Amino acid sequence: MRHPSLLSPLDVRRLLSQQVICEEFPWGTGEDSLIEGHLKRVCAAVMRSTATMSRIEWGHYGSGYASFVDAWFYRETPDFDVARPVGPGQEHTGLVVLLSRLSPYFVFMEGEKSWHAHGGSYYLPEFEMLDRFRTQGVALLAAKAQTVLENHGLIRVRREQLEEALEPGLHVPTVLTSRGFTQFDALFYWED
Repeated sequence: MRHPSLLSPLDVRRLLSQQVICEEFPWGTGEDSLIEGHLKRVCAAVMRSTATMSRIEWGHYGSGYASFVDAWFYRETPDFDVARPVGPGQEHTGLVVLLSRLSPYFVFMEGEKSWHAHGGSYYLPEFEMLDRFRTQGVALLAAKAQTVLENHGLIRVRREQLEEALEPGLHVPTVLTSRGFTQFDALFYWED
């Protein structure tokens, strides 16, 4: 069954120009500081409500522009252990929540992170990760987190809503894909 387009052609063009696509507060203000402040309060509420810890990328991965905040929630419990531990330090699987900076939309993924005194490793989000939960702990956390996120005015979008190809000739300034551009890429892109 074909889903109606989530994003209009105008929405896509606005997103690719780093412009908000909704009028709701705080996005409708166009003020980055208000939007980020709201998303910080939402992430704090998720942590409180789900008894999780987080590692959140607020700084555009250190360079360029990310149209989203990459929020990763986890617990230091066996249900968040990685499948194949590789060494000393912290290693966990967790719930990835990409929060659009330009709209109230968010998506879920599962991702692993590890860190120690000399560095670490982590996932980079990609379309293939959408709505895929390998571990029960992350799937259960997603269900609880979704309620909190939606209570703060955010809207979950799913893989089927984001797989539609963009118009031919449109280029998304992202390093997160090597396939044709989709509505996912218009909402969640990182220009390094």
